[in-house]
Amino acid sequence: MRICVILNPAAGRGSAVEQVRDAVDSLPEVELRVSPEPEAVRVLARSAVSEGFRRIVAAGGDGTVSAVATELRARASDSLRLECGVIPVGTGNDLAFALGIPTEVEAAVELLRTGRARPVDAIRCGRSDTGPVRFAGSFAWNAIVGGFGGGVSDHLTPARKRRWRRLAYYRAAVSELRRLAPHQLRLVMDGHPVELELLMLVIANGDRTGGGIRLAPGALPDDGALDVVGFRPGPALRTAALAARVMAGRHFADPAVFHARCRELSVEADSSFRYNRDGEDWGGGDARFALDTGALPFVRP
Repeated sequence: MRICVILNPAAGRGSAVEQVRDAVDSLPEVELRVSPEPEAVRVLARSAVSEGFRRIVAAGGDGTVSAVATELRARASDSLRLECGVIPVGTGNDLAFALGIPTEVEAAVELLRTGRARPVDAIRCGRSDTGPVRFAGSFAWNAIVGGFGGGVSDHLTPARKRRWRRLAYYRAAVSELRRLAPHQLRLVMDGHPVELELLMLVIANGDRTGGGIRLAPGALPDDGALDVVGFRPGPALRTAALAARVMAGRHFADPAVFHARCRELSVEADSSFRYNRDGEDWGGGDARFALDTGALPFVRP
């Protein structure tokens, strides 16, 4: 099978180009294309499909994977099977971890040859506040974070990601603490409404966000459900204790944490409630989300 690798040149502090090039040189069926800028990866994925490539690989972080996978999802059909591969050379690589893809470049490239493509769910994202979610080419593949985590993307510039790698998420979170405030939300999950006051809301397909923080432990990207996790406000000492439980992935038993699973979710919120979608800003306010089961095959161990 011919394989096209699309590389985001900003990944891996700019050193990923030579790493990936050296790793794919030994595989004659693999063609490497370096995006002229991070935003162009979808254009390259579209071109690769039109040229007959059926296994197309995103080399970068969660944002790059999301962009390539979304383009492939839009072009796949019953008569056109497309497969997405991942070479995780970004800052967080949370989706790659959830899929069991190794973070070493050479091992990830070898997986392109030996791995098997299996379906992965996606999260449809829409702005309609009534009726069904409309497909408009907007997907998340790992997680959407709203509220406190949604504003963190303001501080995650490409330069800071290159300089600080995973620590960029923690530094961004510290910067965002000064704006920490609860939001009044109305959630409707599979038709069941609930009103909550939350600091942060996570709509998870995978279990990790923010460069390895297990905000939704137990979530799997192919289990046919969305994990909805909310964090309620509380006294400073309780919040600090909760943060420790989050880092250990043992926070679902905490009364400050709301957890539910569903297939469709609407969020009613004001515009100050901002969303981060697979590491990128996605605006704020009312939104609707729905599970797209088995949206796209990913190459996995």
